Amino acid sequence: MASNDSDMMKELRSLQAQVMHFKDLLSEEGEKVAGEARGRAATLLNGAGRKVQDAASYAKDEAVSIGSVAREHPTATSTALLTAGVVGGLIGYFLATSSQTSLSYSPRRWL
Repeated sequence: MASNDSDMMKELRSLQAQVMHFKDLLSEEGEKVAGEARGRAATLLNGAGRKVQDAASYAKDEAVSIGSVAREHPTATSTALLTAGVVGGLIGYFLATSSQTSLSYSPRRWL
């Protein structure tokens, strides 16, 4: 009976050692995967940050360009804005009137 208990204890210690070994392996692999994921995320964020900066710089340059043209030609700028407003108003008016005619009232007869 004592040798049977001793064999079982040895077997339990062996199993505990194996479990600890697998736990260590999983921990190492998890650290590797997490490190790779952090590296990829940092690379993607840096790339996205550069693209956002480029887009902001482009938008700023265009705004400066448009502003300088508007300062050099104030009459042409105001005429273009006024024309765009009138065209937009006419389009809105025609859309509103065309939708009213298509929704004409038709009386229904209830029985």
